[in-house]
Amino acid sequence: MKQWVRPLTEDGLLEDFPIRSRLDGWFFRINEVSGGVYRADGTDVWGRTVARDGTDPDKLLAECEADARAVLSSGEKAP
Repeated sequence: MKQWVRPLTEDGLLEDFPIRSRLDGWFFRINEVSGGVYRADGTDVWGRTVARDGTDPDKLLAECEADARAVLSSGEKAP
């Protein structure tokens, strides 16, 4: 059974994902999970997520944004 998904608010997302993306409705964060190892992850207002792990936080953020673009272009429609 399909359920309606209510979009999250931008203010609420910015509390946990403080990096506003150039992609409309996407927000990101970067955390150091171990010495010199980072996790970049992001979400959109519909709860779709992307994540990358590695040693270069700037590169990880760029890769997450590219993954988010792929989600947007995949034809997946938000309810």
